[in-house]
Amino acid sequence: MTPVSPWDGAPLAPDPEALPDPGTLVPPGDPAALDRLAAACAATSARAAGIALLVREAGKTVADATAEIDLLPRKIAVTREALALTPPATADAGGAPAVGWRPRGLALALGPFNFPLHLLHGLVVPALATGNPVIAKVSERTPGLAGWYRARIHDAGLDASVAVTATDAAGAAALLTHPRIATVALVGSRRSAAAVARALADRPEVATAFEMGGVNPALVCADADLSPAATAIAEGAFRMAGQRCTATRQCWVPRGRWRDLVDLLDRERERWAPTGTPDGLLGPLISRAERDRARDRLSGMPGDWERRGGGSWGHAGLDPALLLAGATPWPDLDEELFAPALAVHAYDDEDAAVRRLAAIPQRLAAAVWTGDRQRFCAIAARLPYGQVYHARGTAGARADLPFGGCGASGNGRPAARSAARIFADECVVW
Repeated sequence: MTPVSPWDGAPLAPDPEALPDPGTLVPPGDPAALDRLAAACAATSARAAGIALLVREAGKTVADATAEIDLLPRKIAVTREALALTPPATADAGGAPAVGWRPRGLALALGPFNFPLHLLHGLVVPALATGNPVIAKVSERTPGLAGWYRARIHDAGLDASVAVTATDAAGAAALLTHPRIATVALVGSRRSAAAVARALADRPEVATAFEMGGVNPALVCADADLSPAATAIAEGAFRMAGQRCTATRQCWVPRGRWRDLVDLLDRERERWAPTGTPDGLLGPLISRAERDRARDRLSGMPGDWERRGGGSWGHAGLDPALLLAGATPWPDLDEELFAPALAVHAYDDEDAAVRRLAAIPQRLAAAVWTGDRQRFCAIAARLPYGQVYHARGTAGARADLPFGGCGASGNGRPAARSAARIFADECVVW
């Protein structure tokens, strides 16, 4: 008898909590609360329950779910370090000008489905650490995780300052209308960010920070070591079923080395083939609808392109796919495709390839594979991306460094080290 997959697509119960009242929240008053929140997230039973929910609701593998849970206490430690960059606005006793920061007020943090705890938590923590109350919207696709995070907030004694909800888009729109909202930070799609911007069109005093994903390329230079490049590029493209904002979407390689790299990527694609269980490398997409949407986009591939892989599995799974580019342009791939698919292009002129990558609208992360550091530095200076990496994958940003994109990828740094500045106003006291 075939075992039942935990990713069978059974309907999830909605979040039972009513929409929070923004008027009831107060600024946090206990500096030790963040330490209690870190301990609550790391507690053995809570950690195990969170991992299980990430597998069940978000389609994670056990390894990816474990990694996400273990980032939560780390985020608090990193934020504490970053607070040195945001001292409070206090007058200098000697009369010299002083520059400091004041909490802006109630923050609305809108989290994504792909890292439903880690990325939302990465907004909540700096908002609290800079003295603001927060409404934390967990993705409505993961209502159980909203309950899990609400319980950790309660364990930390932060109920009066943080309201957790898994409301839908209509509920989020209702929260946006509240006059107390001072900051809106979102990690999600351009569609969601555009909806927020429209809702706030008549309230320019509300600060916004949007991280909207990326079309992230890997540029392989003529001198690159192809074996480690192929391994890192495939992991960037296929891990978490490509549902990472920094996932590698495009690969550009000299024509003379194209075949060798494709052969290596083909082997990597087979290594990432799904096992249908959470113990494997690859899980499904968040829903059947998202899987079908990705398949529809792949069906628009030009006739002189070749697709390897990309078949369906399970309820919402999609096999890793290599899209071998032909001579016909496929402009659709310059918009984020949230699926395990990698387009591989051959180029004849490195300078032209760099110009092509610099013209991609959603510029979050790029990787340059070369053995020459000076060559990397020269290329990196021409790539207007939020992150440009030398001989490493595009995915997997460090929590102790700023994170965000350029161009159509975002308008701020709503995650990682510089997030504290999103929720506070710089102030001169003189």
